[in-house]
Amino acid sequence: MVNKVYLDTNIFIDLLDSTRPFSNESWNLIKQMTKEATRLSINSDTVTNAFYILSKHKLYTPQELLSLMKKSVMLFDIVPTEQKEVLEAMTLCEDAETSFRDYEDALQYVCAKKVDVELILTNDKGFCSLDIEVSGTKDFKI
Repeated sequence: MVNKVYLDTNIFIDLLDSTRPFSNESWNLIKQMTKEATRLSINSDTVTNAFYILSKHKLYTPQELLSLMKKSVMLFDIVPTEQKEVLEAMTLCEDAETSFRDYEDALQYVCAKKVDVELILTNDKGFCSLDIEVSGTKDFKI
């Protein structure tokens, strides 16, 4: 059992958009982790990106989306994204010795490191990590 898990933006959006391919798997896994008192973290940038993406898909009215987002973020520890994390993520992307080429993934990784998680949960097959285990919702076994 893992005690601290960081969710990539795609997992958070899966929880709020049942039309996505991994929505059911993500939802079931997060439900199980919540039952087991696993600490779940997302970053403040995830909330912004999810709100933007979901508002563009028009699955919810603006008021419904605000209400849903307010309830959803209460389930997670929110990791603040500040200048230090932004610069560290950019540095990872510049470093030819790392595999980071996607700034958003690098920022997720930096925020996960900040709160010392054991696992990053993502359905992004290209997600990079230097030293934190990464798993997709279909591959992870509790």
